[in-house]
Amino acid sequence: MIFRAGIVKPISKTLIKEFLMSIVILLALSIFIFFLVFLSPGETILQEYLLNLSGDEDAYLDEEFSMSFMEAYWLWLSSSILGNFGISHSSGLPVFSLVIEFTLNTLYLTLSSLLISILIAVPFILTLVNQKNQFISSSFNIVIRMISFLPLFWLAYIVIYVSTSQFNYYPLTMDYENISIGQFILPVLLLSFGSGVIVEIIHNLSQETKRVLNEEYILCARAKGASVYKHMFKESVAFPLLNLISNRIAYLFGATVIIEQIFNWPGIGRLLWQATQDRDIPLLLGAVVVSAIVIRTAHFFSRLIYVLINPRASHE
Repeated sequence: MIFRAGIVKPISKTLIKEFLMSIVILLALSIFIFFLVFLSPGETILQEYLLNLSGDEDAYLDEEFSMSFMEAYWLWLSSSILGNFGISHSSGLPVFSLVIEFTLNTLYLTLSSLLISILIAVPFILTLVNQKNQFISSSFNIVIRMISFLPLFWLAYIVIYVSTSQFNYYPLTMDYENISIGQFILPVLLLSFGSGVIVEIIHNLSQETKRVLNEEYILCARAKGASVYKHMFKESVAFPLLNLISNRIAYLFGATVIIEQIFNWPGIGRLLWQATQDRDIPLLLGAVVVSAIVIRTAHFFSRLIYVLINPRASHE
């Protein structure tokens, strides 16, 4: 057995609590965003959308919106739970399939930037353990901190200028059918360095590593000649890294709005911006809800992994 019977119950309790909390948060968000749309001007657009969801072909548009907020919200929520977000007014395509496609494109950027940030942070941890090349690691740390202080949109335009003027490569010519590595790697690197995520990962892991290296069990492991990496990995790397990923996934989703607009990347942030400009209510509601579900799902799974490798967290 992987877990003792005594810790299965508290772990299950923690995960059920996280699941119920996610449902409450998503319901509260859906009520809030639908309330804003309900109060916004242009009730004819909302009424037409709700009539299409109801499937009542004999219904007609009234001069005044006759449906109450709770009736309208329940009609939209019941349809959304079944995966029916309606048809986009601007593109004429089903909202659900459109939002899923663009969300996956954003996840490619987000997860890739997280992966690059983690791969860059690992050498810093190894340097701390070996107590070697401190000058090089400190200098590189200062450089990436200076880069993270720059505004993301300004840094993106600087990268585009350098790419076009020095390398004769124009990264904004987006070919959606065959995206090149340059069109993909530039936004990913900007998200990694410009959003400040890599700085936060390096800072937190460095602090945790320095603290763990001074613990008595690490000193004992060194005295016995045992592997320090094996003893310190969970507490100094795995636990803080999972917390950072859980906390920063929402921030990266927000930061991609800027990158997607500048690089013409077909992601959920750009889709939300376009839906707002076009007053595409079905697309706007669907994109917000799906984005929230993705963020809460990422948080839930990071919490799941955390309690699996650290059962004591279920008692905290």
